[in-house]
Amino acid sequence: MKWLAIILGTIFVIAAVAQADNGNPALTIEGMGTATAPADTVSISVSVTSSNNNMTQAQAEVGESMSKAIDALKAAGVKDDEIMLDQSSGTKSSQYISSNVCRTINNTTVCENSSYGASSLEKSAVIRMMTTDQSRINSVINAAKSAGADAYAAGYGLSDGSKAVTEARQKAVANAKENAQGMASAAGARLGKVLYISDYGYPDVSMKESSFSGQPGTVEVTSYVIVTYEIVS
Repeated sequence: MKWLAIILGTIFVIAAVAQADNGNPALTIEGMGTATAPADTVSISVSVTSSNNNMTQAQAEVGESMSKAIDALKAAGVKDDEIMLDQSSGTKSSQYISSNVCRTINNTTVCENSSYGASSLEKSAVIRMMTTDQSRINSVINAAKSAGADAYAAGYGLSDGSKAVTEARQKAVANAKENAQGMASAAGARLGKVLYISDYGYPDVSMKESSFSGQPGTVEVTSYVIVTYEIVS
């Protein structure tokens, strides 16, 4: 997303020169701004599986296992509105093929492949809590594991990103103006009034690398804007 926006921004810089309604030339240019904020929420992935080949029984087993995991999570203090159950179940299949097994029978060499296939049914849920307290997170993960589920911290984020989005947008507008002023100055002109301004797509929200290391880190929000300026001599 970010690289695409940068590339398209370059195209705007090069090509988007038109005319304003009053006949003056106009310049359309992209601006990009980034704001950072400390993460304040955590998403914990919880899943249960069944290797029963009978699909009906497997569905019943994962349903019962997930119910036990949810009960354990609630006992650990997780609230109902913090639990997001995946209403669907996914099947995972795998197959293992060994090397050829050869033997000689009546002066004839016969080789056979031996293989093993397996499948499992998985049901999952996401626990989203407004905390980055590691002891609290570990407590919830351990509660899920004690009930037989797999659990881990899947990532960190922001409960309300509006402030970071606003800051990123302001920086993007300032960046667009700086870029436009540079181009106008190089052409011996100056910027006039803003004729048009809009967001380009949605803000790009991503985690800094530290957020994937098992510890809460920084959330990075990037905004892209398109601004059209009147060019005056």
